Amino acid sequence: VYRCVPDKQRSFALGVQSVFLRLLGTIPGPILFGVAIDNSCTLWDVNECKTKGACWLYDNERMAYLLMGISAACKIITIIFVIMAVCFYKPP
Repeated sequence: VYRCVPDKQRSFALGVQSVFLRLLGTIPGPILFGVAIDNSCTLWDVNECKTKGACWLYDNERMAYLLMGISAACKIITIIFVIMAVCFYKPP
């Protein structure tokens, strides 16, 4: 960030970078992993009102594949963006 922006805009650029890192790093991650864990449940606790409660039994193999798939997909996306940054960055 320090090399890509003028001296007067460095603090603003760091603030924008921090906001994007917080938004993209803290919000979707727990949601994606929670959906993966919920999808690997095989036996739910259902109360009298037919409302789903806690999970009693997980399919461990499915959970492992889902969690590793999410992690691998995020890593592949990261590698693609790093390669794009290396290819498209032109030093001033």
